[in-house]
Amino acid sequence: MKPVAIIVSLNFNPGHVSHLIASYKQMEELGYSSVYYVNPLFTKFLPDNVRIRTSDFKIPKCDVAVITFPSLHNLPLIQRLRKQRTKIIYIFHEPLAPLSHYRASGFSYKYLVKLWIIDHINSLTVKWSDCILIPSKKALDYYQKNHKYKNPNVQYIPLLYDDEALNAKPCNRQYISYIGTVAADHSFDEFVNYVKIALSHNWHNGYYFLIATKSEFDIPDVLKESSRVKILKGKPLTNEEINQAYGGSAVVWNAYARTTQSGVLAKAYMFGTPAIVMHNNLNEFMIEGQTVVSISNNQDADQIHHAIDSILPKLDEFVKNCREMFLDKFYYRKYNKDIQCIL
Repeated sequence: MKPVAIIVSLNFNPGHVSHLIASYKQMEELGYSSVYYVNPLFTKFLPDNVRIRTSDFKIPKCDVAVITFPSLHNLPLIQRLRKQRTKIIYIFHEPLAPLSHYRASGFSYKYLVKLWIIDHINSLTVKWSDCILIPSKKALDYYQKNHKYKNPNVQYIPLLYDDEALNAKPCNRQYISYIGTVAADHSFDEFVNYVKIALSHNWHNGYYFLIATKSEFDIPDVLKESSRVKILKGKPLTNEEINQAYGGSAVVWNAYARTTQSGVLAKAYMFGTPAIVMHNNLNEFMIEGQTVVSISNNQDADQIHHAIDSILPKLDEFVKNCREMFLDKFYYRKYNKDIQCIL
């Protein structure tokens, strides 16, 4: 009988589906019988013909648990898993940065208190896990400098994805897009303001603007009235809808005020889509002028305009480079041996 691995996500977020799929397939390829152990809302977003146990039910007997995202519910789960002698791997996406970074990005003091509470929960999850996976060099630096993270069994492995572009429907690359959650540090308002200016000057003629998010927000009148703007908002998007957004984009907005690592960037690369980024956020997953173009000020419309116009004439070259970066940095099979060593 095969050993059993559960892939855990107890808080629902449709943007997490790709990570769950990658970990499920990876553990299958490493000789385990994978089972999703997830929030019930995930069930209609996950693929057909897979093993799913929702968190409404008793945790299945398992040899390995891959906990993919933070949740208050992780703590009692880990306590039960430890009693079963289950090996626990925690993929720790966002070690806490200095709080001043979040405040500078526009977060309220109320939100900073929430982050502080979440970090204390994370610190216990870290302490009680057998191995911690950290997905970027910046995140690893935050982890090592935070005295609350007391688990020394840490390994750097980037965010993991299956290659979902292989079976996706082909799309025309017609959008300059904002994809993902509306958040202060994702500089959503700066993107919207740029779209307003671009529409008034008829910039990027022949291309459209797309906002695809589960978040709710008030749509400015100028965006409502424009035939060049498409908005999907206010409800969770399926993985297929998210993939269509990436595949249909010529450029994706990643010019965030603050980021540790970005699932938006990795998913854009999966579909060969380049990104606009902030120069001070350049990291090991970005090559200036090949997979991204950086700007120093995401409120400067001329800079953004120039960056986008430097990509569009060379889009085929960028697409090729982005696909290569995805396969080299984020494709789960690249790390099967590393995970096998951990197991």
